[in-house]
Amino acid sequence: MDDPVDNTAYTFVVSVNNPLPSPDPPPDHLPSDAEMASTIRLSTARRPEDAPLAHVYAPRTTEPYGRRTPSPAWIQFGPDGGSWCSVRPATPDVYDVHASDGAHLARITRRTGRLLPWPRRVRWSAQLTEPSRTVTGRVGTGYAWFAYAVTAPVWILFALCGMAYSFFDGTADDYTFRRPSRTRWRAPGAGTVLDRRGISKTYRFTPRHLDVRVAYALAVLQTWERER
Repeated sequence: MDDPVDNTAYTFVVSVNNPLPSPDPPPDHLPSDAEMASTIRLSTARRPEDAPLAHVYAPRTTEPYGRRTPSPAWIQFGPDGGSWCSVRPATPDVYDVHASDGAHLARITRRTGRLLPWPRRVRWSAQLTEPSRTVTGRVGTGYAWFAYAVTAPVWILFALCGMAYSFFDGTADDYTFRRPSRTRWRAPGAGTVLDRRGISKTYRFTPRHLDVRVAYALAVLQTWERER
């Protein structure tokens, strides 16, 4: 399937809160309780009227999104609203990506991180069906995690002071010390095919080395895990 932009690398962002709630019902081929949960836009698209690359639908629910209670998602091609692919949970932390005709595109797996008995970073991987290969990305670079561990006492003290100030001042600022989140997905023989920038929360994507539908599914799942 061709990429909606072209075959050169570009940067996009996944917006969890749709900037302009859509008054239109979901497309006919989606369940009646589906609602727009996110939009995927070029990082350079700043105006609400700029056409998104894709819309992401999910079942309407009052429950917060969680890895242990995942929900399916449908990614619709932005300019004409055509069906693009679906992302369905198989088991917790495992998702199957299917094309609009039902063909299996990839299985996405999230492996949790841990500290003991030895440190291990969170890993997102996609086992592609065609061509058969695995794309793997680990959350946070080694340097970032080292800096995080070394400076943690300072940031913890800062967060405690910030929370104390908020308590007396009545503000609701977020003083959380967020963990490193830069993620580079690499494919054998192709290098980095998808790169999440932690600070800007953008994704740098190289279409000629990875199916755009799988790239968007990886980005949506990771963004929802962190922000929904």
